[in-house]
Amino acid sequence: MCTFANEKQYDPMIFKALDIARKILSRVDVEHGDTISNLKLQKLLYYVQGFHLASFGRALFEEDMIAWTYGPVVPEVYDAYKKYRHRDINTAGIIDDVELQPQEAALFDKVYLEYSRYSAGALMQMTHTAGPWLNHNVGEVLPKDEIRSYFLTLQLPDAVPTVAGVRSFDEAYMQRLISLSAPSWKGITDADTWVHELRGELNGTSGITR
Repeated sequence: MCTFANEKQYDPMIFKALDIARKILSRVDVEHGDTISNLKLQKLLYYVQGFHLASFGRALFEEDMIAWTYGPVVPEVYDAYKKYRHRDINTAGIIDDVELQPQEAALFDKVYLEYSRYSAGALMQMTHTAGPWLNHNVGEVLPKDEIRSYFLTLQLPDAVPTVAGVRSFDEAYMQRLISLSAPSWKGITDADTWVHELRGELNGTSGITR
């Protein structure tokens, strides 16, 4: 379970699933080779919703997720992008209009960073292996309380990956880590340097000049 201190100080705000979908799509780093299909978008919606429910006790978006053949789906979002069929969604010009509270934003970023590195097929298999989808027939609603209960059993990895962990990701993912975690650090292009300097920054011993 991923939890935050003093989370009750925030007023609850539940968004529309399409707004959260656009927030996800706006993060796709096309310049570094990232792509996203409607199938992958659906699965990322499932993970950001699930961890939000588990961490804050309320939904991130109000619409229900439905058990479809290929995993959990928000039909309203699927319909909005179904013209792309199995092709990648064109994310050019998509704007993120959602302003999350700081703790919510930190969780969203962490979930996106962790799960966006997987392919649509891998994410689909993950939803088929464990979780509420297994307990429902195609077309049935996945109750939010069941989603929350399942995600309470999960734990996101540490924010700072190990060198071995970074090496297991592709080049585009490593560059995204660098840009999201240390946008003002110039000239860092390899995993060893990135991890060393990020740890140094956290410990107050970084050699990077800002």
